[in-house]
Order: sequence, then C-alpha cells, then structure tokens
Amino acid sequence: MSASLSAAEVHKAEAAKGASEAAAKKAFETHCAACHQPTGKGMPGVFPPLAGNKRFLDDRARTLNVVINGVSGPLEVDGVKYNNAMPPMGHVKDEELAAALTHASTSWGNKGKTYTAADVAKARGGEDKKDVGHPAPASSQLKYQGAPSPVQGGKMIVTPGAPDISETEFASSQKIYFERCAGCHGVLRKGATGKPLTPDITRERGTEYLKTLINFGSPAGMPNWGTSGDLTAAQIDAMARFLQHEPPAPPEFGMEDMRATWKVLVPPEKRPKKKQHKRNTDNFFAVTLRDSGEVAIIDGDTKEVVAIIPTGYAVHISRPSHSGRYVYTIGRDARIDMIDLWMDPPQRVAEIKIGLEARSVETSKYKGYEDQLAIAGAYWPPHYVIMDGQTLEPKKIVSTRGMTVDTQEYHP
Repeated sequence: MSASLSAAEVHKAEAAKGASEAAAKKAFETHCAACHQPTGKGMPGVFPPLAGNKRFLDDRARTLNVVINGVSGPLEVDGVKYNNAMPPMGHVKDEELAAALTHASTSWGNKGKTYTAADVAKARGGEDKKDVGHPAPASSQLKYQGAPSPVQGGKMIVTPGAPDISETEFASSQKIYFERCAGCHGVLRKGATGKPLTPDITRERGTEYLKTLINFGSPAGMPNWGTSGDLTAAQIDAMARFLQHEPPAPPEFGMEDMRATWKVLVPPEKRPKKKQHKRNTDNFFAVTLRDSGEVAIIDGDTKEVVAIIPTGYAVHISRPSHSGRYVYTIGRDARIDMIDLWMDPPQRVAEIKIGLEARSVETSKYKGYEDQLAIAGAYWPPHYVIMDGQTLEPKKIVSTRGMTVDTQEYHP
C-alpha cells in the first residue's frame, strides 16, 4: 500500500512540476518573448539575449530591479552594444513575473536559480510601478502614417470606471484614431492586422502603459507616434484615455446612400467601339499613388505614364476586367472607380461608394457572365455589394453580420 501511495505521490509531483514549467514558459512568452525571443537569444544590437547572459543570471538583485523598474541607456552583452529601453513591468502579478524569470533562468542551457513571488514582492518594495509598454528601438523607429479611415465616429460614450475625458479630447482622439489607427486595429477596435483595443484590454493595461506604447511603438510593428513627432504629448495622453472608453458606433451606409454617390460619367453606348490608341492595353500597369488619391496608368512597353486618374483614397486594389478593357479601383474610403483603357487617354467612366471603409473589388469572369457583374466588400458597414459590371449600378447588398466562426460572438 505504501509503495502504491509513493508511486502516486511521485506521479503527482511530476505532474505539478510539468504544469509549473508550462506556466513559466507561458508567462515568459506573454511578457518577454516579443523582445528577447522565445529562444532567449534576443535581437543583436536591439534586444540583449538572456540565454547565456552571465549578468542576468548572477546579479539577481539587478535583474529584479530592471524587470520591476525598467532600465534605459547603453549596455554591452557578449561584446555587442545595446542602447534601448526596458520598460517597468508593474502591471504583471508577482507570481507571473517570478514564473517568467524562472523560465529564463533555467532554459536554453541556463543554470540559474528559480524565483518566487516573495522574491518579486520583496524587490518591489511595496511600490506599484506602472508598466509602460515595450518601446521600439530608436535605431529602427517606424516613421509610417497609416492611411486614414474615412469612417466618421459616433457620439461620445463615457464608460463607467474609465479615465475622465472631455468632449473636446474625445472628439479629437476619435479623429486621430480613424486617421492613424483604424486601418490596423479595426473600426470597432476589435483588431485586424493589429491587436484588439477593446476596453477590457486597455483598462487592464492602464493609461501609462498605453501612453508609452503609443509614444514609442513596439517591435511588432506599432508605429512610434510620439518620438516620430506625429503626435504631441497631450494628444497621446488623451488617446490613452480615449482607448479605455467604449468605441462609438459608426453610421450605417445603405442602398439610398450608395445611389446618392453613383455616377455614370460616360454611358456604355457612348464609349468607344474600339481602342482609340495603338498601345498594348494588356501590358498596362495601374500604380497606386496612395497619398494623393490617384492611380497612374503606365505603358509597360514604353514605361510612359499614360494617364494619372483621380480615384478613392489610398487605392488598395486595381482589378482588370475579363476583357482587359476596364480597370476597377477601390480606395480605403470604399469608393470604386471604373477606368476605360480604350480611351485616349484612359479615363473614368463610372464611380460609386459602397460603404465607409473597404479594401477589395472583383469582376465576373465566368463564361457567359464576362464583365457583366462587379462585387465589392466593405469593412464598414460589414457587407458586400453586387453591381452592374458596365455601370457600377448597385443591385444587391448582402450583410455579413452574424456570429463569428471561432468565438461565436456577434459581429460587429
């Protein structure tokens, strides 16, 4: 009986150890791996390694101080010089910090000692340091201004428990968000190519964390809006508070709105019956001139700019028709332009706006339906629109609202 109990106890201990190691690895991956990498090797010249880092392993007091209070300025590890900022990690619980440090101290061949929550609490000294994000390295600061979202925000929503914000600050922050942030983080802040910024996430991080993340950016690709000079300290402070309130719902955009924007500039019957020039339209390039809201048509044979045509803002896609005669462009503002390449020079023959923010348009190429239909999808409102392929007249709107496949949440 005692032998059986002993075996059970051994199994229980092994299971507990495995769970502890898994939790430590997860804590490291959550809070540290973005900079120091899952392998602990860091990024040469940007983020120092933890694997084989003697100072990290031997000077535990300094390690705890750096993690809790942050550090900046020049340092050298294994002959490689670094000059970056390690932010304080005050929002992370003692248990998680201890687990992350334990993983880093005992992985990748490191023979360091484990850390406990008591070690972290003692080093913290009772002070609640604010975590302020992971600033991007100065040597690779991102000077990028995302294409503005054309979506106009809704009315101010004040969320209980969120930081105070004035109507003026809310309005200006909302404008900045749609101009600089919505393209990656989504109109409703639920994330797209960027992470979600819903209040349940942002309020847990806190104002100071958000301010520094906005100011310095992140290694994952978040632009450094502050250090680049794009946003002032006051704007960043207001943005950090704004993001902790519920996002206002943008307006809808239905058939009546679409038809109000629909224009047939040259009716099909008045368009050329044959090409008005001798250029090879099959070798034309449509090049987006993002910031000016235009598309350049370039002759691939001669490399000449044949025409520069006004379009929607920051054209995302230029789609050729099945026949190759037309090019359909769509901007982030959901404006579609239909360009006739047979004209000399090529020019727009129809346009429509199918929503408030969009990315893609396509035309029918199936046998028997060539060039007869066009389809475009909008980020907001979430729907797709079927149009006449020759005039862009809107025929049918199909909503994509519904339950998401993965989390079974209603979107939007």
